[in-house]
Amino acid sequence: MRKTAIYQIVIALVFLAGTAAARAEDITQQTVYTIAFSGIKIADAVFDTTVNDGDYRIRADIEAAGIGNLFTSIAVKVDAQGDWKDGRPETKAFQLSYRDGDYARDYGAEFSRRRVVSSTIEPDPGPRGNDWVDVTAKHLRGVIDPISALLLPPSNNPCQGKIAIFDGETRLDLELAPAGTKPFSTKGFSGRAVGCAMRFRPIAGYERKDDDIQYLANTRELVVWFAFNEELNVYAPVTAQIPLKIGRLTIYASKFGV
Repeated sequence: MRKTAIYQIVIALVFLAGTAAARAEDITQQTVYTIAFSGIKIADAVFDTTVNDGDYRIRADIEAAGIGNLFTSIAVKVDAQGDWKDGRPETKAFQLSYRDGDYARDYGAEFSRRRVVSSTIEPDPGPRGNDWVDVTAKHLRGVIDPISALLLPPSNNPCQGKIAIFDGETRLDLELAPAGTKPFSTKGFSGRAVGCAMRFRPIAGYERKDDDIQYLANTRELVVWFAFNEELNVYAPVTAQIPLKIGRLTIYASKFGV
């Protein structure tokens, strides 16, 4: 299994609260997610967030839990850095290391004013097939990295609008719509979670006939639930159920912003 299915899951998780608006003091927090497939734990995801005078950094490690043979070889490391401007995160740099057995790829992108100024993939993937949708300059404006993408600012209705994402290779949109509220409790949080229904829209940097991407693009069952992190002043994901062709993935924050 390559970057397609699992990494789009990582995008849908999109992870941990990362920064604070207009905060001068240093903040350090950790959130831990449990990832299960068809009710069986398959991975742990640990996110460490630091904020220093308006600059934020999020480092994440996602490793298989060692059960079964479908996901055990996968490991993902992510590093996202940026500024918080006008109540929104603004990416400066993003790096991702993806490992699946002998398969290895490192992705990187540099951003300035919500525009990609450079990107790299190592090792070079080489020529693409006729089915590949190329990324062009117009796709790289007004974008954000997939880690910072769902740091939702305070709002009576945070689940609205469209988020344009670039991860170093793939350009996609996430379209958000309200999906209600529900109680949620875990270590570090007890209260109500806000649900965002999401539509996954691949734009460029992918294969048109990729079955996993097409399945995500056509599903209407993707909902991510967010809790409000008071110290960081953002909504951040706490739980999600993600439909895949081979089953359902569940993501749950066992520790939130502590």
